Order: sequence, then structure tokens, then C-alpha cells
Amino acid sequence: MIRSASLILAAWTGTLLAGAPASAQDDLGALLEERQKAVPKGRHAFQETWLLPAQDVAGQPNRFAGRITVYQDGPRERLEIRPVEGDALGEPIVIVSNGRSYQLVTKVGATPLLESAPAKEPLVRLVLGGPAGEAPQHRTVPVPSGGQAVVLRSVVDPDFDSGDAFQLRLPQVGGGLLKSGLSQFSAAQSTQLTASAGARGVDQIRTADGTISVTPDPEAVRRMEAQAVSEVELEGFKLEGGLAPYDELPAAAEPAPGGER
Repeated sequence: MIRSASLILAAWTGTLLAGAPASAQDDLGALLEERQKAVPKGRHAFQETWLLPAQDVAGQPNRFAGRITVYQDGPRERLEIRPVEGDALGEPIVIVSNGRSYQLVTKVGATPLLESAPAKEPLVRLVLGGPAGEAPQHRTVPVPSGGQAVVLRSVVDPDFDSGDAFQLRLPQVGGGLLKSGLSQFSAAQSTQLTASAGARGVDQIRTADGTISVTPDPEAVRRMEAQAVSEVELEGFKLEGGLAPYDELPAAAEPAPGGER
């Protein structure tokens, strides 16, 4: 089931790109201008879960396609877009606005978003076209190639470090690129990050309380990964069971998991 869901998403992505008119690409600049105007004043943070339609299989339900975290301190904004890649969430596509323009941010610096490859990706464009300000917990979004995406939004604690959030280079942890996004720097995530860092071979880690030392344990990582379910499998389980964030779906709109396990 999980493999087929990944193939469905890949096929949908290719269909959308192939069918997108040139004018849609040209309109991205105008879309970003409108989004910039809509960024609210003050500090805000929210997370969105995106379910995209399975375009090539009639009658199939929407599939988990990615998770987005947004940090705002108007007019500045940071988006971390983590699309599904195989059975897991990929590394975040990080987009930062300084209040004047949107930049794609990587470990080596920033590139104007309009000139970057991720700007052409369907999920990125759908996310950027969404509301930067207030939005309902559940909404549907028309997909250019047909069907409706389902979006679930939840407000999160806006207790983030603006210095980290809006810098135009990704932060480093233990000499390597942090792959999980800014959320790992929040006070709520410090314990989880510290507990897993040593297992993954990181000996210095930055937390909300400063830099601390941990002891690497590669064997622990092998044991942990041998028993873990994939992120996509976990989302399917939560969706089927109506667990957060899917408990916000209206009963009539809730997409059934479908398929064989």
C-alpha cells in the first residue's frame, strides 16, 4: 500500500507539471507579492498537513503528501515544506521572506525563489498559494490537474528564535546540516533531539539552553531503525484511526485510507 501511494504521488506530480501552462509559472511572482502582503503582524506559527488526490487511480482517496511548518514575525516569514519522498518525509525545502522578497535557503546561502527549481514543484506552489494569515482548521484546495487537496492546519507555539528563523543560511548542528527544520530548536523538541543525537553520531548539539555534549551510539541507531515504521505508514495509521491532526476532518470529508496493507 505504502509503495503504491508513493508511486501515485509521483505520477500526480508529473501530471501536474506536464499540464501546467507557461502562464502559471509566470504568475508565481504575483502570487508571492500577494502572500507577502497577507503575512500578519506579530509572531505566529502553524503547521499544515497536506493530502493530495490520486490523479491516476479513479476512486482512490487522497494520500498524505507532506507537512509544512510556517513561522512568522510580520512582515518576515519562514516556510519549511517537507514533501513525501518514498516512505518518509524529505528534508525541508526552506523558504524565507525578509519582508521584501522570498528566498530559497540552503546550507550555502540563499537564492531568489523565482529562480530556483523548487519553485516549479506542485506542492510548493500549492502551499505558497494558501493563506498566510488566519485559515480554518480544515479546508480544500482545487488542484490544477483536477480534484481537491485536503489541508489540515494547527496553530503551534510561536516560541521560536527569530535569529535562526529568518537567517538566509540553514543552521548547522554538530558540524552537519540540520535535516529536520527549525522546529528541532524549540524548547519542546530539545529533549527529543538530545536523546536521538548521540545515537546518530552527533557529539555536539545545540538546544534552546545552549550547546551540550552527547555520546555517539551507532548501534542504538541500527536497533531503532530496524523496529521503526516509516513516516508514511505512521500517517496512514493516524488517518485510519482518526488521530491528530486527522481528528479535525469533518466526517463527510475524511478520506478513507483504502488499498491493501
